[in-house]
Parts: sequence; structure tokens; C-alpha cells
Amino acid sequence: SATAPALEAPLADHVVIVTGASAGLGAQLAAAVVGAGGHAVLAARRRERLDALAQRLGRATAVQCDVGVEADRYRLVERALDHHGRLDGLVNAAGVSRPGPASRESLKTFREQLELNLVAPFALAQLAAARMREQEGGGRSIVNVASVMGLRSLGQLPEAGYVASKAGLLGLTRELASQWGRHGIRVNAIAPGFFPSEMTEGLIDARGGAPDWLVGNTPLARVGRGGELDAAAVFLLSAGSAFMTGQTVVVDGGLSTRS
Repeated sequence: SATAPALEAPLADHVVIVTGASAGLGAQLAAAVVGAGGHAVLAARRRERLDALAQRLGRATAVQCDVGVEADRYRLVERALDHHGRLDGLVNAAGVSRPGPASRESLKTFREQLELNLVAPFALAQLAAARMREQEGGGRSIVNVASVMGLRSLGQLPEAGYVASKAGLLGLTRELASQWGRHGIRVNAIAPGFFPSEMTEGLIDARGGAPDWLVGNTPLARVGRGGELDAAAVFLLSAGSAFMTGQTVVVDGGLSTRS
């Protein structure tokens, strides 16, 4: 049928910046963008990893940068526009986690997490939205990768700075959606549960092995598997969610349903 190509490639010709793309969920979501027909602009600090991923994905451009640095954020957006002539989406997936008791968490560590997990996504969203408003047609979607820990706290995993930053990111998502909707820019969030990644190394092994307390508090009795965030991200970036903004899609195996 005439609609079949759109269904098979919901992000056909969309240009999407994905931060934190050198590893973990960022790399996974970049691959999802390409798999859905889009062009991924890969952003991270580790050049060799970015280049290897770009080569593997094909429709991808690697831009080595630190999204915590203003000049790098500007260069990232301009590189995407110079290379592709447009910008349809942004996935703010870069983040940092520093677990530890709040009583011993330094203000320096607390600020670092807020800076990368909340301030940088806001600043990059500002730049992206400004350029999205200037173009005709295409998509205009920003997806913030938050965390189930922005919705609830886990006694076994104390992380004051991380939790504050991710809860703030959820509030920021709602507020930007409210302000930018009139420009046709949609802003939504994904709140992942626990997946094997660099950030969860030491807690979850590569095969999905996890502590009993985590599995026991998750209704589906396991952690996330590779690819289980893909559909949610592609949906939020695509026309399939055209009347959806300011929302958080929780992909956590039901962890957030438990008190």
C-alpha cells in the first residue's frame, strides 16, 4: 500500500542528533534511528568509538564533542546542519551517575551530575529548537532520556545528584513541551529502568544478571535487554506520535509500579 514505506521506515530521511552515542543506551538509540531509516549524528567524547559506530551504521556522522561545553554544543548542531541541511530530532542520551550516600556526596559531584544530565540537555535543546523553527516540513522532536529513578527512589541505590537531575529533566521536558508546542516542536522523555551498560557495570552483568533486590522489585522479574528502548524512541521521534508532547514513556519492566 501507499503507506507501507512510512511504516517500514518511520524516520526516513530524518536527521537526528544522538548524544552519548559512543556506548550504552546512546549507541543503541543511534542504531535504532538508522534502523528506522534516519540519519544519525553521533555525539560523544570518545572519537574512536564514534568512528567505529558510524562506519558500522552507515547513515551516520560522527562528531567528537563534550555536550557539557557550550562551544562544542554549538559546533555539533552546526555540523549536523552543514552536513545534512536540516535537523529533525534530538535525543539527549548523554549522562553520568555517581552513586553514594547523600551525606558523603560532595557539592562538586552533585553539580557535575546536574551539569551533564540537566543543564547540557536544556542548552542543546535550545540550540536545536532554534534551528528547527527555521526550517520547513520534516519532524521537530526532542527526546530526553531520563530514568525511572527520576520517578522513584531505591533504598539500595543512593544517588542524590543523579535522582535530582533526572527528576529535573522530566519537569524540563514538560515545560519545554508547553512552551514550544506552538512552534510545532514536540518534547517528550523516556524513563528507562535498568539495562546492561557502562553506567550499570558492577550492578548488572552483560548477560543481564542483576541483584535479587532489583529483580524482585521488577514485576517482569528481569532487567532490560538490548533493543527494548528502540521502539519507544523511534515512536517519539516519528510522525506516529504527532499529537503527543510533554509525556514520559516509562520502559522499566514495571519497577516504577512498586512502592
